[in-house]
Amino acid sequence: MSIAPARLRARLGDVSGAFADGAVLFPLLLALAWQTGASVVIMLATTGAAYLVTGWLFRLPIPVQPLKSLSVMAIAAGASAQELQAAGLLLGAIYFSISFMNVNRLAGRIPDVLIHGFQLGLGILLLITAVRLMGGTVQEMLLVAFAATLVIGITRYSGLPLLGLIAVAGLMWGIWHAEVPLGGGHEDGLRASIVALMVLPQIALTLTNSVLGTQRAAQAYYGEAAWRVNPRRLLTSLGLGNLIVGAVGGMPYCHGSGGVTAHYRGGARSWLSNVVMGNALLLLAALLLIGGGGLPEYPPALQALLLGVIGVFHIQLTYASWRKLDTALILVVMGTTALLAQSMLWVLVAGVIALTLRALYQRLTPRRNDTGRAIESD
Repeated sequence: MSIAPARLRARLGDVSGAFADGAVLFPLLLALAWQTGASVVIMLATTGAAYLVTGWLFRLPIPVQPLKSLSVMAIAAGASAQELQAAGLLLGAIYFSISFMNVNRLAGRIPDVLIHGFQLGLGILLLITAVRLMGGTVQEMLLVAFAATLVIGITRYSGLPLLGLIAVAGLMWGIWHAEVPLGGGHEDGLRASIVALMVLPQIALTLTNSVLGTQRAAQAYYGEAAWRVNPRRLLTSLGLGNLIVGAVGGMPYCHGSGGVTAHYRGGARSWLSNVVMGNALLLLAALLLIGGGGLPEYPPALQALLLGVIGVFHIQLTYASWRKLDTALILVVMGTTALLAQSMLWVLVAGVIALTLRALYQRLTPRRNDTGRAIESD
């Protein structure tokens, strides 16, 4: 009698967890559509299709997220739909080309602390974004902070997929109560400088966060079931996926490690969550196409709650590197950089510099044997 309830609970977790990454996906997708003039129907439909293919390919709740650096740059620089499409196609070609290299061997040479530092930086940026969305009033910030603490505690000690349930409730609220007009003020044309600003930082960020970070997060959460989630498969998926999606004007996407955390903490345990999310996005695209109405919009306070909780859970992935002094210092450097610069590219640069200085220090400092005497190097 205990098997059926456990199975039902798992299926409910897959359904609720499917929408747990919505706090990242929906705001960025809608902002891209509004700012660039790209078709929101095509963006929703292609993202839904990508979710279905990704679930089938990896057999796990692997997310489909907007490329964060690219998206932020596109919105800040006022990129056109043509520039967004060009950037997506170019990145797709780059990722697919890299997938033919010995990426699995290369990935094994990248220190865990660099990945953990990136996960720490992303968690901090999610928390910063959450604070900005709260509106600035002390009462609202305290309320959201209390709610986030409650969600983290209930999720940790009960296993209930509360994060996913809240995300679903927010999506339903947005569909029925909020509308953003289709289209918006945007530029036309193709500027090479804007495309370069979107593409260049994103390459390094994808290789660390969306490939190596996603692999490590999937292994941490799903263990041996994550054997398909390796750098070569991830790069092939991103390369071919962005080439196909970009060809029709869809949203450039990645498989972000923060999304893996969101889906898992939301209750998702199988790729049924990808099927649920993919079909929901396809249905939403069809409804918008038929009705010609407005776009769903997440309430800012709810976005803050979800992003804050995901940020905390994502930071917890870095625990292993805090246990040693030398790696903990590197995490401090990368975390501080994320807090001050608020750029994942600078977090990566800071991590590489810190690792280089550590290697130089270890080379110049003589090793000592058990008696405390220095060991001569050859």
